[in-house]
Amino acid sequence: MSSEWDEGVFPVHERLDTIAKYQSYYEKYGYSPYSLGWDKGKQDIRFDILTSFFCLKGKRVLDIGCGFGDLNKILQYKYGDDYIYLGIDLVDSFIIEAQNRYSSDKVTFKCCDFVSNCHLLGEFDVILASGIFNHKFCKADNKLFVFDVIKKAFELATEGVAFDFLSDKVDFMHAHTFHSSPEEVLSLGYSLTRNVVLRNDYFPFEFSIRLLKDDSFSVDDTTFNSWKEKK
Repeated sequence: MSSEWDEGVFPVHERLDTIAKYQSYYEKYGYSPYSLGWDKGKQDIRFDILTSFFCLKGKRVLDIGCGFGDLNKILQYKYGDDYIYLGIDLVDSFIIEAQNRYSSDKVTFKCCDFVSNCHLLGEFDVILASGIFNHKFCKADNKLFVFDVIKKAFELATEGVAFDFLSDKVDFMHAHTFHSSPEEVLSLGYSLTRNVVLRNDYFPFEFSIRLLKDDSFSVDDTTFNSWKEKK
């Protein structure tokens, strides 16, 4: 993973612009969904969808763009303290807030950029991210960023990944938001694994995707082995 390629995917000026945008939100709103760019109080539903794709009991979880670390509310409700979590974010104020709220021996946070530092973060069973693809870049290629993050996360995770997106199947788009094509994201998913789930049944203008590393199946009945293990 060359620094030249990473810089092409997420240039310095875009990182600084992203940090400045969310820092200004935090200075205005403090600990609030508004600071993260959400305005309708539906983040718990997004977290519930992403975590429903996996059994995370005892698993090592990486949360990219963790914001205030509130994914831990869902994880604690489902698993108590039986998981290991690392949350990363570009915005130092978010990380400090998250540390104050959730830090423990098993829950840690780090201020860093996933694109350039993914190979330094360690090993994880599952990698999740909510909302990281919604900020529209000034000059960089959002689609390239989406694809690069998904591919790097999938390579790093031992079990699988899940992300959510704003959909391009909308009536209008804000100038400051990026909307992904479900068809293009699904096609990328299939280039990495046959074991894919795309959900667009909870919000009309958002969707999520889960990719499992294990796409092995029984030749006898052409059923995914991972599906049989759940039964």
